[in-house]
Amino acid sequence: MNEIQRVLLTYIRGERYIDQSRLINAYNVIFEKLKSENEEVNDPTNEVEKHITAINSRISEHGFKVERRNHEITGELNYIFVNTLSDEVSKSSTTYSAPELDAIKSIIDDIIEAENYSFSIGRVNCHQKVAAKLNKTLGESSAFVDRLIDDGWFICTSNDRVAVSIKAITELKAYLITRHGTNKDKNSPGKILQCDQCDQILTMGYMEKRDEPAFFHYRCFEVYKRTNEVHDSILQIGIEPETV
Repeated sequence: MNEIQRVLLTYIRGERYIDQSRLINAYNVIFEKLKSENEEVNDPTNEVEKHITAINSRISEHGFKVERRNHEITGELNYIFVNTLSDEVSKSSTTYSAPELDAIKSIIDDIIEAENYSFSIGRVNCHQKVAAKLNKTLGESSAFVDRLIDDGWFICTSNDRVAVSIKAITELKAYLITRHGTNKDKNSPGKILQCDQCDQILTMGYMEKRDEPAFFHYRCFEVYKRTNEVHDSILQIGIEPETV
């Protein structure tokens, strides 16, 4: 791995997940600092992709990968540093105690099972859950939730709703589907929604109400509407985009 790739990987790991435009801006700065004399970059987007591919070829044997996933609201490509050795919460992080990991699982369960496809819980409810699980004060619980957000497990909206992050969805995809099932399972429909356009997990987007409801990420719905007529009412899924 060359110096540019090492710095790029360190940056992505520090951010935990980052959109393509910001990563390209960071790459341009890194390249200017570390490039060889008279070396020029032709297409930063293409160069970033080449470096990510090279990075993955070197870190995959250690159980890590930089995954690519489109943001549920903007549709923009994101790069996410994930652990590939296990999709269990308890094995994806070694920085938490066993009771803390149980608390994380419990928060995720509450978010996935929230009513009316809200895929979120109030921050106060999150604090109370942690306090009960870990026998902490509400102040200590608030600090722990802040840590979970900083570590990339969850996001918190401007109106204090807590939801799973793009990193958690990407890294724990198999775990979430195994634990909660999906709406695609005809025999026993589960709580995890899969987008009818891209088939990826959906926690933010739209439901098209019909005999068999259809679910779409925001950008996927725009693509769907180009070739399909939408007759029935539309229900918003997950947190409000403007609060993120």
